[in-house]
Amino acid sequence: MKRLVFALLASVSSPVTAADYLGKVLAVSDGDTFTMKSGSATVRVRVCGIDAPERGQPGYGQAAGVLSNMIEGKMVHCLQVGEGTPCDGRSKPMSRDRIVAQCFLGDLDIAEAMVKSRTACDWPKFSGDRYKIDDAACSRR
Repeated sequence: MKRLVFALLASVSSPVTAADYLGKVLAVSDGDTFTMKSGSATVRVRVCGIDAPERGQPGYGQAAGVLSNMIEGKMVHCLQVGEGTPCDGRSKPMSRDRIVAQCFLGDLDIAEAMVKSRTACDWPKFSGDRYKIDDAACSRR
């Protein structure tokens, strides 16, 4: 009986894997990762469908700077993978300690803006070519 009660409680309290987040961006880690405050939760977000340079790689500072100027201190809306994103069926909703999500600043798709700024590249494995543009630097990745 105790096992049944525990199993029922565990199933009721399990988090939903996909979610919708609205909140203020607190900090940018790099060109495809940031931290936001959504309600009472602090959430780390990995922007789905793109790849930007990591710390220590060429272009890191520029990519992080572009994303920071675009969204830091501003309200963004993020749809976690599984909620109708280009990455649905291609990416998991979590990557390490981050949600994976398509995010918007108003109507602006943040991933698309980063690719158009040439500071991030489309990651077709996860985006299904949603953010593909003609960029020689990205074609070498």
